[in-house]
Amino acid sequence: MTLFFIIDETAFYHPDFLARFLERTPDEVVGAARVTQVPAKNNIEAYIVRHGYYLRPGEIARLAFRKMRARLLDRFAPRRQGGAFYSVRAVLEHFGIDYFDVANSINRSVCLDRIRAAQPDVIVSSNSLIFGEALLNMPSICCLNRHSALLPAYGGLWPVFQAWRSGEKTTGVSIHTMEKEIDRGIVLSSRTVPIEPGCTIAALYKRCFELSVDALLEALDRVRNNDWRDRSADVTPSYYSFPTRAHWKEFRARGGRFA
Repeated sequence: MTLFFIIDETAFYHPDFLARFLERTPDEVVGAARVTQVPAKNNIEAYIVRHGYYLRPGEIARLAFRKMRARLLDRFAPRRQGGAFYSVRAVLEHFGIDYFDVANSINRSVCLDRIRAAQPDVIVSSNSLIFGEALLNMPSICCLNRHSALLPAYGGLWPVFQAWRSGEKTTGVSIHTMEKEIDRGIVLSSRTVPIEPGCTIAALYKRCFELSVDALLEALDRVRNNDWRDRSADVTPSYYSFPTRAHWKEFRARGGRFA
């Protein structure tokens, strides 16, 4: 099959997820759209900047250090250093994947034309933009989304945070077919991540992305074999936007740490 990735450019999680997938996939990746800017309503960094008072000084310092370190390493040593990549751009260039940058909307005609020209069988999404109907219908087979939760629970934003806040014992990752309704569709594969005492949100997300490679490879095998059985978790559906003040209070009351 031929694949096209639409993926957020972040210093955290995405570079190694994409690199490890490209090392293992038997399918041809015919292109990628690198999402460099996200609208404010879905922008995680903008939310953190506006609501930094919810984070503790040590958490802010650790996040800032990791981001600055990644930027410096990506600038001066963009290829693998100790097994790591520090940007999606570096991964795409390392593997020779044709890509273009997109800001705020993937549904502009110039973006759609580039994707259509690649003629993908499957579009793989791991990003914060919303797909329009034209894009959802573009691949010859389907669009797949990677989401850090055991769907149908914890759709939407910050699912791992919400799972911790709610007192769940597990979180995880789901690979599902994409529909007009966000984070719905057929769950083709999933992986479970235990929420253990002392785990930070950052550490849980890191583990979710590590397991995302196997989950995506499994989902693509099922697409290849025309196996569309739904493997959704037996849980109550839920959907969240950004955390509220009350959510943060519950998170801290449970001993939650962000980073």
